[in-house]
Amino acid sequence: MGNGVVEHAMKRKSQEHHKSAILILEEAVHLLRKAPLFLLSGYYIGTLPFILGLFYFWADMSRSADAKSYHAVASLGIALLYIWMKCWHVVFAARVKMSISGQPVPRWSLHRMLTLVTTQTLIHATAFFILPLAALVAIPFGWCYAFYQNITAEAITELDDLKTLCQKAWFQAKLWPRQNHMLLAIIFIFGVVVFLNLAGAIYILPHLLKKYIGVESMFTLSGSHVINTTFWVVTIGISYLCMNPLVKTVYALRCFYGAALKSGDDLKTELKGLMPGRTGVAIGLFVVALFAGSPIPSIAIETHFASPEALDRSIDEVMERREFTWRMPRELIAEDEKTPKGPIASVVAWIIDKLGKGIKAVINWVDKLMDWLIGLLPAGDRRTASSNANWITSVRVAVFVLLIGILCALVYILWRSWMRRQNAQAEIVAAAVESTPNLENDDTAADDLPVNRWLELARELTEKGSWRLAIRAFYLATLANLAENELITIEKFKSNREYENELHRRAHQKEALLKAFSKSREVFERVWYGMYEITRPDLDHYAAIQKRMMTIAQS
Repeated sequence: MGNGVVEHAMKRKSQEHHKSAILILEEAVHLLRKAPLFLLSGYYIGTLPFILGLFYFWADMSRSADAKSYHAVASLGIALLYIWMKCWHVVFAARVKMSISGQPVPRWSLHRMLTLVTTQTLIHATAFFILPLAALVAIPFGWCYAFYQNITAEAITELDDLKTLCQKAWFQAKLWPRQNHMLLAIIFIFGVVVFLNLAGAIYILPHLLKKYIGVESMFTLSGSHVINTTFWVVTIGISYLCMNPLVKTVYALRCFYGAALKSGDDLKTELKGLMPGRTGVAIGLFVVALFAGSPIPSIAIETHFASPEALDRSIDEVMERREFTWRMPRELIAEDEKTPKGPIASVVAWIIDKLGKGIKAVINWVDKLMDWLIGLLPAGDRRTASSNANWITSVRVAVFVLLIGILCALVYILWRSWMRRQNAQAEIVAAAVESTPNLENDDTAADDLPVNRWLELARELTEKGSWRLAIRAFYLATLANLAENELITIEKFKSNREYENELHRRAHQKEALLKAFSKSREVFERVWYGMYEITRPDLDHYAAIQKRMMTIAQS
């Protein structure tokens, strides 16, 4: 039963410990926005041949008179292009995970490539039957769709074991079902919007060219007949090219965070960002020096190789050191010295007397509890229990020992909590002075410093005449203040416009704050990204706007 409770608690913890669907989507968009050319090139090298082949296959099978004579060979060609696409999707997902964790992608040997083709062919061939059935039943579609996406994301690490690959993909599919279904809903709605925009563009652009340039085409000559099955397939294919990289990135992120529940890779990634270059080396050398200076390893080595006699002699030498002498028992004092003398001795005697009375009160309470429990028994069992005095005494002693153990555990927990708080305070006191972030660096975020430090930095820059940097310091102070009041969430991949939209969602009732932030953002972007020259009166006016915004945000 205990194991079941623990497993249920771990399962509940794993279900709660995850990012929201919006944050996963924002992180995926940020990864794709900053992706190097080789990341998306691998995806389109695999996907474009299949999409173009599908366009040609559909148009040819719809119109060719000889379609029946070679439709089997054409279908085989489409299947091979589909396998080609799925293999390159695995490469794309592996590169996405590499960009997240910083770990290199394994080298592609001939054996790995053949295994990849085999596993992707066997597993994704079932998707044409499983996904339509799951869509008809509706409820398990989210899990089934996530399973096939996870197969792509996890294939790079489990190529040699098909069973383990399926188990890992299914485990990831069951994680965070609410997040998964929210992602599917958002992606579906966004996909519909993209599809309708593309359909409208494909239909309207030829007519615009005819109207303004006079170019005739089959689209304008066909009229409404251009909207046929080929038109819809082309639109769906282009929508797939636009949306599927985002889908693959989202499920690669889900798999990364799901695996990090056991491996801690997300913490390792954050630690890599906290310990760049020489700082990480310095900390590593410090840890090595700390362990090298500790007496524990040397003692362990000596105990492993030394003889028992040498070990006893070493222990005796250690125990004779001054730091261990306080543990030795004191000599017996004279009988006349046992009588308390003086105010301090009287206080100690009073404390011991009260502790003794408290212990007696606990023993009496245990005796009453046992008498009450015996009184609940039937008459025959009560006589048997009363006659068996040894049994009752043993139970009383066991209950008393249990209470003492609970009390000791409670005292230990309180002591550890107090020590942890003292250590935390000592670490805060001993912490180094916060380094001033580089405001010229675009990666500097508002959560790098608290609000008061940003304001102090802004005032220092104002006195030095660095008004452009002071503007940014005031702006970051405003963002930090809004984050402290839970009106926005600081993320490095968010733009200023995204912060403004988030503020509109969370503080839509504070119209003065929204107008002030919009004006502040516009001034900051003109100064920081544009060629607008700021003067001291402009800076003072901007600082007044920031102060008013902070006052409104705290109200």
